Amino acid sequence: MGDWITTVNGLLALITGLVGLIGTGVGTFFAIRNWIKATKEKSSKEIWAMIQEITDAAMKEAERSTLSGAGKKELVVNMVKEGCKAAGIDLDPFIDQLGSYIDSCIKWYNGMKK
Repeated sequence: MGDWITTVNGLLALITGLVGLIGTGVGTFFAIRNWIKATKEKSSKEIWAMIQEITDAAMKEAERSTLSGAGKKELVVNMVKEGCKAAGIDLDPFIDQLGSYIDSCIKWYNGMKK
């Protein structure tokens, strides 16, 4: 009878240990997943900051041209595309954000001229 109790106690200890390991593994999985997500978001923010710098430089350059408003915006977008291409930055995920950024800068600049 003593062997049976020892075996049951051993099995219970094994099961308890396995449950603890599974819990730790699940917690570790979620921690790693959240860390990867945070790293990607940070990288995305850093990339967007670089795109904004390229855009600002392109807008300054476009202001020197004799083009109209729409022509200047097209020139800026083309310059940003080329700048991003040269820098190895994928602009596609940010293209809508780029248009909005340019429009907001134009609106701000026109408001300052009044």
